[in-house]
Amino acid sequence: MTEKSQALRDRIDQANKIVLNKLNESRPVWFDVQPAIEALPNMTRDTILHAGPPIEWERMCEPQRNGVAHAAVFEGLAKDTAEAGRAIQAGAIRLAPCHEFGAVGGMAGITSASTPLAMVRCEKTGAVGCSQLFQGPRGQLPSRDAYDREAAKQWRWLSEVLGPVLQDAIRAKGGLDVRAVTAKALQMGDECHNRNSASSLLLLTGLAPWLMQSKFDASMVRDSLSYLVAAEQFSLCISMAAGKSAAEAMKNVSHSTVVTTFCRNGVDFGIRVSGLGDQWFVAPANKVNGLLFSSEWNDDDVVPDMGDSAIMETVGLGGYVQAAAPALQQFVSGSFVRAKRITEEMREITTGPIDDYRIPNLDFAPAPAATDIRKVIRTGITPVIDTAIAHKKGGVVGAGQTQAPIDCFKKALRAFSERYA
Repeated sequence: MTEKSQALRDRIDQANKIVLNKLNESRPVWFDVQPAIEALPNMTRDTILHAGPPIEWERMCEPQRNGVAHAAVFEGLAKDTAEAGRAIQAGAIRLAPCHEFGAVGGMAGITSASTPLAMVRCEKTGAVGCSQLFQGPRGQLPSRDAYDREAAKQWRWLSEVLGPVLQDAIRAKGGLDVRAVTAKALQMGDECHNRNSASSLLLLTGLAPWLMQSKFDASMVRDSLSYLVAAEQFSLCISMAAGKSAAEAMKNVSHSTVVTTFCRNGVDFGIRVSGLGDQWFVAPANKVNGLLFSSEWNDDDVVPDMGDSAIMETVGLGGYVQAAAPALQQFVSGSFVRAKRITEEMREITTGPIDDYRIPNLDFAPAPAATDIRKVIRTGITPVIDTAIAHKKGGVVGAGQTQAPIDCFKKALRAFSERYA
């Protein structure tokens, strides 16, 4: 190795340590719920955000395109979905990734002006991450029209009932420490992506006294509490916002090869790298291997990997701490041995540990975090992503795991070499 090559390697290693320190020092606090138009800088009434890397309207998968069109109708930007499509093609409605607005969105990730967002701020850096609220366990319905009606009904309830009630409660409480919830949930069998039972219970416990003191009508509070009790995945939206607030602080460290974004849109998988700023590196999204919740569905009914929820793996949770939640192995006909192996493999492609996140089943070893594109290419090991499975016509119809396509990392490493070598 030449002296110049060694100097570059040393500089990269030092930059990656800085990024890992930023992640370790993150102190995310859920502090508010606001409509996207108020929560997100540069958000406009005619902007609709989506999960994943940038994608043209014509290339969007069916559930994402349908969600965008119905959001346009919901916001009064079009009278029907056909008019919405024409307006989008004409440029009258702007489409953009959630990630480019400081936000993340589960599954299709559709976020429009009135969408209520959970807001999490890192008390160390001031970076804010936002996420749409969990829309509830609405599975595939008998027809497209039935699904669309239920989706619109739920969007309205989230913006008119749950959003305001949660805003009132979290402001009255003065914020909630998300890092403490995550650390405790890992000790209780969550990996904070596909399994969120403990996290959601902890959030509900912390918020319940303030919900009961709400200024809103008793029926609104009762409906909100009923939703929170039933929605075991609710905490994921808070965890995603916390992950985004941490990832924002990890960005733009010169010479760092650490990934700051993993996301998917049902067509493409995209990553961004700290030392390469906001540049996207994209490859075709992989299928999700897992369990479909009904025998009436098969692989032909579902779309490839989709959603911004891989922000959890970006910050060292989800698939990276698979051994903390062995119950998830039932989705992939796996075992604890497999779960342990996955976590050990993720250590081979990451920069170091997150000290606050411990895995009980591995003698309380810390979670591996800060994926290094060099290590991915050198080992051939690609990140494991825990995720849900989306039906082509909308709705979550299964859960399982997938892996990031290695071509994203190859493209990123080539770009990194061109810039720094």
